[in-house]
Amino acid sequence: MTPSLEIFHYHGSAVSSPTSAFLPPHLTPRARQPTPSPPPPTSLAKLEYLFGASGQAAIGKRKLRVRIGPSADCLKTAAVNDEAHPHFIDSPFFTGNVCVRVKNFAGHTPDGSKPIATTPYFANKKRLFAIQVSGRFKHEYSAEDVVFGAEFEHKVSPPTGAWVAIKFANLIDPALKTDLYAEKPWLFSPMLCSMNIVNVEKANAPVVNAHPSDPKADAATEQASVSSKESVRAIAIGPDMSYPRDAALEVSSPAHLVTSKPSPEELLTKWTWVGEKELEEDTALLLPSNEAAPFPPDGIAERRKHFQKPKARQNMIFKPENVYNFEIFAPFIDLNTFDLTLGININLLGYMNNQPIRLMSKSWTKNIPFFVIEFDLVEDGKQ
Repeated sequence: MTPSLEIFHYHGSAVSSPTSAFLPPHLTPRARQPTPSPPPPTSLAKLEYLFGASGQAAIGKRKLRVRIGPSADCLKTAAVNDEAHPHFIDSPFFTGNVCVRVKNFAGHTPDGSKPIATTPYFANKKRLFAIQVSGRFKHEYSAEDVVFGAEFEHKVSPPTGAWVAIKFANLIDPALKTDLYAEKPWLFSPMLCSMNIVNVEKANAPVVNAHPSDPKADAATEQASVSSKESVRAIAIGPDMSYPRDAALEVSSPAHLVTSKPSPEELLTKWTWVGEKELEEDTALLLPSNEAAPFPPDGIAERRKHFQKPKARQNMIFKPENVYNFEIFAPFIDLNTFDLTLGININLLGYMNNQPIRLMSKSWTKNIPFFVIEFDLVEDGKQ
């Protein structure tokens, strides 16, 4: 199965795709015919015959490496499961702390030290990985414009019937958009529809080193009526991309090693999600205080359903004065091996033509990356 965005987040109950979507064409129910060939000798051999090897047999000596950065140009190897020391990223467009948790992690570390295999976070949970981001946008963007998903540098090889999985994913997330057959395949969904947990806090300090704002948006703001919901779209003051993006201004480093001022804690508030303390849904500050909230502040399903409507996303603005905490997790994919588990194990590496899984958030209209998290399987000495 090609990695639909639904693989990377979990809505609370197990989902599976029709079995025929994973079968080669000659084994679909329509074409399956009796043959004189004897069956493979074991159940494992049968599965490998149909879907290829999985687990360690599929990846050989490769091990998971996780890299994090504000863009694909500034990715650094991160310390997985080191909850007390999140990874700090900064660019002229976004600043934030990122923590990646992977159950039974045995992969690469930044300094070659022994990996942290797991954390109390996974106790009594079916989750296999989780990504948590605490960050600030340095300009205003509508919720229609801020998306989360995956991009690939080269073509992938979706199996026959992959369209069925995409159709199924669209039933769960109608806002999901994808093109798996492009030269650079992609799939994205609005951030507020994708995330399992959203929590909003007030920042204690202004953002620094922001890209110049768009003067056209400034002018539109002066003319807009803030009392009119129809004008909210014009009020978002984004960056002026007539100025080139400068990758030299991007930072990717463990937060506790950052010496610049203001510090990550001053910019983002204190990172406290360690051990059994988890991020909780709280969207009380997500919408303007003068509007009646269309969903409760702890209503995850209600928040997702509300922002599946395009007008709701157009009327909601991400603002630099807020710290936005996001978390996404799933029980379907083991990132240590790229095995997708839907009743059986299917390894994704071959379908992706040995490419990494690169998850990211970006501005859809301006193609500006906010943060990138790359999961790759690499051998020792080939980092």
